[in-house]
Amino acid sequence: MIWRLLRSAAFARAILIYLALFGGAGAWAPWTQAEGGPAPAWASTLWLDHPFSSPWFLAGVAALFASTFACTWGRRARIAGLRRGVLPPGAVTLAGDEGPLRRFLAAQGFRGDGAVLHRFGTALWAGWVLHVGLLVLIAGVFAQQALYDQGTFILTEGELKQLAQPDAILMRERGRLGPVDPPDLAVALEAFDPTRKQPGYAPDRLSELRVFKADGAVVADTLDRAHGIEVDGVEIYQGIRSGLSVVLDVRGMGPRAVVLQERHHREAAAEVLDLRGRPVRFVVTTERDLHDVSGTGRTLIRLEHGSQELLLSPEAPFDFGGTQAKVTGLRRWGSFSYARSPGMPAVHLGFVLILAGCALLVLPAGVAVIESAGGRTEARVQLQRGRDLLEADWQASTTEPG
Repeated sequence: MIWRLLRSAAFARAILIYLALFGGAGAWAPWTQAEGGPAPAWASTLWLDHPFSSPWFLAGVAALFASTFACTWGRRARIAGLRRGVLPPGAVTLAGDEGPLRRFLAAQGFRGDGAVLHRFGTALWAGWVLHVGLLVLIAGVFAQQALYDQGTFILTEGELKQLAQPDAILMRERGRLGPVDPPDLAVALEAFDPTRKQPGYAPDRLSELRVFKADGAVVADTLDRAHGIEVDGVEIYQGIRSGLSVVLDVRGMGPRAVVLQERHHREAAAEVLDLRGRPVRFVVTTERDLHDVSGTGRTLIRLEHGSQELLLSPEAPFDFGGTQAKVTGLRRWGSFSYARSPGMPAVHLGFVLILAGCALLVLPAGVAVIESAGGRTEARVQLQRGRDLLEADWQASTTEPG
């Protein structure tokens, strides 16, 4: 009963319609759009805050896989039997002498010396390859949406950051079955150029990274908008956003980068807690635009606490919540993203198999079996398409002129 349901065309259509409607609604949900804001409480309660990793979407994908698997099961055995000459009852029957039959079939592209002849025999597997490709693709989509993990992080030039540390990752998203913790990697930004002119691209970013793996190995590489880096299954990409950081040397704590956010084209600021837990604000004002390719020019750095304001000079000590600190410089920060995509290899392989199946479908595959019994010779022919044309050509070839 369940097997018949899975193999039915009605069930497959229902699943496809469900996924199409769900996908359309999920793609246009306001909270899935850029700058769409957080999902409403009801969406989170129903697991719809991330529609394409929700149980509702994964259940639909699993049902589509089951339906496709049921339709694929047994197809390989049937095709193998077809290649051996086991033809279905609906095969075309051509009656005549063996010699003319073989010459006619040879002219139609059938090859072989025995009783079983093939035309593009490999292409008989086209439907099976197509279905296997669909199965691999669907399984890849399920794995990707259930197990993916991604997020963004910010690095200041010269900074080393452990991605697994609390608050190191911004805007992290993961599938329902994805890793609980961020990757166990440390990333250092050795050099950063936010205005590099890359051939074929607008002025863009260039970063030199060193990635430290859990076993102590180090991977060094250069990133730009067209080239990422992969370490232990984690892909790291260059982001778009960049800005300035105030680099502090806090006594007893060492260097600390305060990432500033742009207020307008010549001012950036950030609010942090000092060592007493009081909110303070660092404000940087520049002579030229923050993103000017020739540099920012002269800069002023202020520390604000309530109505109090202190102008900071490089290397001059100041009180930072009862502990002495000093500004050691201004540096650029860049944004980066990481992604763990376990299902993508299967997705790519699925597309390759589907394209291979589609290419094989172009070939007019067929099998012919020549049988002789009781002084009568017949050729039974199974074609993927062109049955009526084959019969008409055979009738025309056996009709006497005039």
